[in-house]
Amino acid sequence: MVGQMDYYESKKSDFFTQFNEFCNIVGILIEGEYDAEFKNIVMGEIKGEYESIFEELPYIGGEGNSLTSDLVSAAQSLALYKVLKRHHRSLEEIGRLAYQAEEEYLTNNRDLIPPMTNPKYIFYVKRAAEESLKKRYPEDWVYEFIEGNEEFDFGTYFTECGIQKFFREHDADEFTPYLCAMDMIMSECGNLGLERTQTLAEGGEMCDFQYKGGRKTKVASTVIKKD
Repeated sequence: MVGQMDYYESKKSDFFTQFNEFCNIVGILIEGEYDAEFKNIVMGEIKGEYESIFEELPYIGGEGNSLTSDLVSAAQSLALYKVLKRHHRSLEEIGRLAYQAEEEYLTNNRDLIPPMTNPKYIFYVKRAAEESLKKRYPEDWVYEFIEGNEEFDFGTYFTECGIQKFFREHDADEFTPYLCAMDMIMSECGNLGLERTQTLAEGGEMCDFQYKGGRKTKVASTVIKKD
C-alpha cells in the first residue's frame, strides 16, 4: 500500500502528464496574450515552479480523498501565478489566463468531471463529508453534507478549504478567488446546476455549494463576472 510519504512520488508520472497538457494550453494562451518570446521565457520557469510546488503538496489522504486531485490541479495554476507575478503581470491578467486555461481543459475533458448529481455519487459525497469532519489532515478541506429537497439535489458547506490554506502558505491569497470561480466551469461543462452565494476566500463564512442537475449555474464571484 502506498503510504503518506511516498504517495505523490508514486503518482508523479500521472500528475506531470496532466501538467504537460496544462502547459500546452497555457503556452498558447500566453503567446496569444503577449508574444512568442515572452512565452519562451516563462514556460520553462512555470515548469520549474511547479516541480518545486509539487514537492510541497500536503498529504490529505491520497486516493482516499477525491479532493487530492483538486489540490494538485490548483498547484498548476499557482505555478502560473507565481511566475507571471514575478514578471510584473497584473492579478487580473493572470487570473483571466488561469480561468481560460481551466475552461479549455474541462471543455475538452468533460468525462473527468465527477457525476455530482448521480445518486450513487451523492452517497459517496456524504461519506466523504463525514470523514472530513474528523479533521485527520490539517491541510484538508472540512465540510458538511446538506440533504437535498425540492430545490436542490444536495449541498456541501465548506468551513475550511485546502486550496486556500495552501495558497496562503505561498502568499497567494489574492489569487484564490480565481480558483473559486473555476467551479462555474465545472458546473457548466458537467451540467451540475451549481448555485453558490459565498466563499471563504472572498470573505464569506463558508462556501455554500448547492447542486441540482440540469438547472442554470449561478455562482457569485468577485473576480469573474458572467451574465
